[in-house]
Amino acid sequence: MEGRSSPRVKVRDIPATIRRKGFPLTLSRPEPAKVIDIGPKGLSLVCESTLEPDTRLAMTVIIPDKRTIKCSGIVRNFRKSDKGYLLGIEFTRLASRDKKYLTTNILEIAEIDVLESYRMLKDRVRGLRTSLELTVSELSDLTGVPPERIVQIEFGMEKTPPEGILESIAAGLGVSVEVLVGEEPITEEELTAEVLASRYAVS
Repeated sequence: MEGRSSPRVKVRDIPATIRRKGFPLTLSRPEPAKVIDIGPKGLSLVCESTLEPDTRLAMTVIIPDKRTIKCSGIVRNFRKSDKGYLLGIEFTRLASRDKKYLTTNILEIAEIDVLESYRMLKDRVRGLRTSLELTVSELSDLTGVPPERIVQIEFGMEKTPPEGILESIAAGLGVSVEVLVGEEPITEEELTAEVLASRYAVS
């Protein structure tokens, strides 16, 4: 949780849409965005458009437990990031029930998001391994990760593997860590011939 007067929790890409407010009441077309932290007084999100400070926005935020929050805000700061433009937004309109929800459930929101990433990790490890027709033992030989640990990850028994373990498994499966934990989609190109060739090289 960040050290600010209005606490926020970091989340993993909660989906949202934003619409720029014109004058006096016009709205731009909705643009997709991803929330990366949120609290009762504001949020930060990443989008593809650069928006100057003081830009007013109408926003729809979809919390992982399927609660939809419709609100308005004003851009207080922005900077370029490797995934687009990172905007810091202060709420200017937020329904009292949604403010109460964000205030009382702020840690739960973070936990919901973490649980979603855990589910994605175990499903992707198992899905990629089986799509490459690799046994657990073969993946272990490719990555140096003990087979029992791979089984624990695939069954959700190890929820927070160290970064080094994730990097080894991702390399063995021919994908990035971001793909493995669900931050990026799987593409056909990432199921590379090199990975398939490595599988057949396993003794």
